[in-house]
Amino acid sequence: IPSVAIVKDGGYFAEEYFDDPSVTADLEALVARQLANNRLAGFVAEGLTPYGVMTSSVRQDVLQKAVYSGLPVARVGRGSPEGFADPHDYFIAGSNLTSTKARMLLMACLLKLGSLPPAKDPTKPTADELAAIRKAVAEYQAIFNTH
Repeated sequence: IPSVAIVKDGGYFAEEYFDDPSVTADLEALVARQLANNRLAGFVAEGLTPYGVMTSSVRQDVLQKAVYSGLPVARVGRGSPEGFADPHDYFIAGSNLTSTKARMLLMACLLKLGSLPPAKDPTKPTADELAAIRKAVAEYQAIFNTH
């Protein structure tokens, strides 16, 4: 069974004018753990309602790097947003799904589609690698759009 972690970003880490990179340690450890497990894995980011955007840009960057490492990330709002999550080239928009429903759907997608294609260097993916990731995310998004 794929390992999909729910990241709840309701702590308002971005309370200062500039994001402090030290607020990413827990998330970086979780990404490293998912990658080290060497099995199908991903994340559901429960962010602002209804859009699913995280409150901290540096924490969002950690999940962006996770996507570039081959781990799909679905974004949903907190609670039962009954709204929508903005479409994005690299993040799956979870629409009106709760985080637990998005987690189950992402697990099913991982079983059907497999992992995203990882970049050789997730800090600097090439244009071809980015195109392959966008294409793979679009396949995930097509499934999420039907639920």
